[in-house]
Amino acid sequence: MTSKFNRYFQGLHGAVRPVALGAVCVLLTGTALSVLPAVAQDALPPGLAAQMDAEPPADDLVAQDDSALPPAMDAMERAPGLALPEDAGLAPVEGGAGMGMDLAEKSPEDIEAEIREDAFEAAITGLLPMRPEEIRELLKRYDQTLEAVQTPLQPYPEPEVVVQTVALDPGVRPSEIKVAVGHVTTLNFVDVTGAPWPIEDVSWAGDFEILKPGEGGWVLRVTPMQEFAYGNLSVKLLELKTPITFVMNTRRDTVHYRMDARIPEYGPYAKPPIIDGGITIAAGNAAQASILDGIIPDSAEKLVVSGVDGRTTAYRFKGNVYVRTPLTMLSPGWSGSVSSADGMNVYTIEDAPVLLLSDKGRMVRAHLSEKDDSNEQ
Repeated sequence: MTSKFNRYFQGLHGAVRPVALGAVCVLLTGTALSVLPAVAQDALPPGLAAQMDAEPPADDLVAQDDSALPPAMDAMERAPGLALPEDAGLAPVEGGAGMGMDLAEKSPEDIEAEIREDAFEAAITGLLPMRPEEIRELLKRYDQTLEAVQTPLQPYPEPEVVVQTVALDPGVRPSEIKVAVGHVTTLNFVDVTGAPWPIEDVSWAGDFEILKPGEGGWVLRVTPMQEFAYGNLSVKLLELKTPITFVMNTRRDTVHYRMDARIPEYGPYAKPPIIDGGITIAAGNAAQASILDGIIPDSAEKLVVSGVDGRTTAYRFKGNVYVRTPLTMLSPGWSGSVSSADGMNVYTIEDAPVLLLSDKGRMVRAHLSEKDDSNEQ
């Protein structure tokens, strides 16, 4: 019997060897697993085996573990704050499939236009990051800063245009030239007739910038270089033996924009008087100089002048009449007169109702009165 089985097994060995070996392995494994617990239990000590038999089954252990957990929630129950409305549905995700559909619907030209627009906006932002209103605000702040830096702490000086008669006497204080930083003072030299008097030489001391005139000139321009510059000026006039001196003082309240320095002598360009002996002037004649400057004394009475234009005015002061006019007086005779560089004259006369004046060779009559009687007939 055994030999037949061996021959049969050898015949099938070549065909079903792999299958047979697999089946044998499965059978042997199952047999070993079924026999192993019994063999292991027999090998344990009697006390340990009895203790293992007394342990509860696995189902009871699972039940005990489940009892330690919180009670299970109903499948439909939700924790507070997580409940959704009953009509809540699934909303489409923004920028999801819809975006893809929009891109799919756009033509290549539209896509290119959008790309160019985005690139243009990016270029504008890079080159000109500020908006127009921001630029205007920036310029406004810049202008305010410049104004704060360039505006002096002191107020601007009050400008003056004056005519001063220069005293040639040795005991008289020199005339003062009021200058200010940032302002140019023009010094003009004229003689008693108002004609220009040329400058021959100039010298000065102090921190000043003085522009000398050319040959035959009669105008100096003075500019102080420091806030508190102080000095003096010496001028030699043509054909005048006595040098003219001035005090230059830097001021903050007033400044001479123009100063006509009138020399009480006839200069080389003096105008000959029509009536000999009429032009006289004294350095101390403050009334004539004040009226010539346009500063009328408080106690002077203004007279009404008719027959000529408004450039001619007349004032009664301390028993004399002072006529201020650009015209040349012919009659009556005057006791003194003074002229400025701009051609204005002041004549000192006695009371007279009618004046004869020459307007560039043409004789005109001016009538003086204390009040306007032109409307009375």
